[in-house]
Amino acid sequence: MDILGLFKPTMMVDQIMQIDAQEFVNQGIKVVLSDLDNTLVPWNKEDRQSDQLITWMQQLQDHGIELVIVSNNSAERVQRALTGIDIKIVARALKPLPFELRNYLKNQKIDPATAVMVGDQLMTDIMAGNLAGVKTILVHPLVPTDSKKTRVNRFFERPILKINSWLHPNLKWRQHLND
Repeated sequence: MDILGLFKPTMMVDQIMQIDAQEFVNQGIKVVLSDLDNTLVPWNKEDRQSDQLITWMQQLQDHGIELVIVSNNSAERVQRALTGIDIKIVARALKPLPFELRNYLKNQKIDPATAVMVGDQLMTDIMAGNLAGVKTILVHPLVPTDSKKTRVNRFFERPILKINSWLHPNLKWRQHLND
């Protein structure tokens, strides 16, 4: 894989929770590995869970799809953001390094072809997923602001997104996986 390929998502979807679970089933996806901050919940709000997230998670579960949170944050911080939700967490994932993702897939006996990594950052989420050998979905951040550490990534992501659009004209923002 060339260097730019590390930052090329398999697809780009406006928001992951607008994807119906059946769309994942149709794509052969059994495991959704997802970033937390600004992908599933706003990074800057105290009360971070939403009814939409709870409903979406239940829909995934009803279709036999496992949702796993993959975060560079501590398990305690992720659990605080998702209080009362029983969910698997890969904490301190060290994204963009793929080691924790690969370990999780191997330990859980998950075929990488049946998994997808979802996130709002090319330089952490998408790169980690690509290096781990899973499909990747880039989403728009839930809120337009970022923490200081993320602002640096966004600065470098903008030109990479433009290059991706030139090199891969079919890679466009979608509403659904099959658009």
